[in-house]
Amino acid sequence: MNYYEILGVSSTATGKEIKSAYRKLAKQYHPDVVKDDPIKQKKMYEIQEAYETLGEEEKRKKYDESLLQQKQGKKGNSQKQKSTMQNNGTMRGNSFMAKSPFEQFFGFQAGKGMETYQAKGQNRHQKTGPISPDELFASFFGKK
Repeated sequence: MNYYEILGVSSTATGKEIKSAYRKLAKQYHPDVVKDDPIKQKKMYEIQEAYETLGEEEKRKKYDESLLQQKQGKKGNSQKQKSTMQNNGTMRGNSFMAKSPFEQFFGFQAGKGMETYQAKGQNRHQKTGPISPDELFASFFGKK
């Protein structure tokens, strides 16, 4: 995914041009405009992700460096490229790019949220087998 292409600007675009392109696209793909169209909603997430990276000078520098490394890797040794690339095709140096829009927004991976909120020192013994209705109720509302 190329952030410059998403915003429709060149890699030499100024910060003002990037901001202008983002605003234009944000109006077009705003959730109030697209309603329940999942494809356009996904496009808005891509637009936001692109602007969050290209709109900040430091993030943009890192992104440009990763693009340059990707281009050099494609031309050079493919084994070297594999060692510097993650499974999803983004550079390891830019962890923001490696996160899904869900992770960026909520701060954790889908399906892994409850693990995040459990205390580290808890050594609960997980029962196997059926759970009594009283235990199930207590797990949601606490024990008295």
